[in-house]
Amino acid sequence: MPTVPPNAPRFPIQLRFSDVDSYGHVNNVTYLEYLETARVLLHQLRPELPAAAGGQSGATLRELGGTENRTLVGRQEIEYRVPLDLRTEPVHVRVWVTRIGNSSFDLGYAVVDEDQTGTVHALGASTMVLAAAATGRPVQLPDGYRAALQLWAGPPVPFRDNSQSAGAGQEVAE
Repeated sequence: MPTVPPNAPRFPIQLRFSDVDSYGHVNNVTYLEYLETARVLLHQLRPELPAAAGGQSGATLRELGGTENRTLVGRQEIEYRVPLDLRTEPVHVRVWVTRIGNSSFDLGYAVVDEDQTGTVHALGASTMVLAAAATGRPVQLPDGYRAALQLWAGPPVPFRDNSQSAGAGQEVAE
């Protein structure tokens, strides 16, 4: 399994029959839904923050971001590793923070089997932007929100070298 911080939250995702495509495995688009579900669940967590961190005791991550703000996806990337077939056991999505900026942060994801095999089905990354709900303009991450994100800090997502991808280095004809 890739280097995932031990304190990275993990969320079980139950596979549904509708997740499977005509090839008999979970459709590639469905993985993005799994990442979205994990991201929503992450924002429902109530991290324990020291008072000096500017956090509100018992507040969810979403509340720490401010009710007048919302978190938007600025960018997403996913790398598929091992096909995931329909089964009764859930798959788990591990989520960690790979970068914290002024008004944005990056999340890393691993879609894994939490059994002895530790099979990694996919890796993902997303850039999230905190924006004012009224204007859609980026806003500075509040101190408590930033402190909560820091609790889940970890390394960059270990994507494969893109130079080995199909078509890498080839020019596109106009």
